[in-house]
Amino acid sequence: MSTHGYGGQTVRKIMKVHTNDPLQPFIRLELLGQVKASVLLNPGHIELSGKAGQPISSKITLTPAERKMDFKIKQAAAKDNKNIRFEIKRNDPGGTESPYYELTVENIKKDPGIYADVITIWADTGRKIPIRVFGNITQ
Repeated sequence: MSTHGYGGQTVRKIMKVHTNDPLQPFIRLELLGQVKASVLLNPGHIELSGKAGQPISSKITLTPAERKMDFKIKQAAAKDNKNIRFEIKRNDPGGTESPYYELTVENIKKDPGIYADVITIWADTGRKIPIRVFGNITQ
């Protein structure tokens, strides 16, 4: 069972397991558990809505779920990369606050229409962090 993308959520998976027991040819198996979040996204995705030709941007904050889980971003890439431009900055406020990253995404689509993309961020922990981006550009 893959828990990718379910950090901080409860996951339930029901499976049918086939056996060689003629009296019980299959068993219903249920897995239920809380997936530990390594990174908190605020908000959970990026929405870029506005009129064509005007500046449209949005920000998302990536914070370690626990201070001891500090991470460093190694690489980031957009899947489609036709309609957006993005920048990532690390902020380290010090004290009891955890360092965090701020991802700023800007629309570069010039004509009206809708689009979707995914920015994937690779951290030094080996984790891939997908950030969904939705755009709705009007006249």
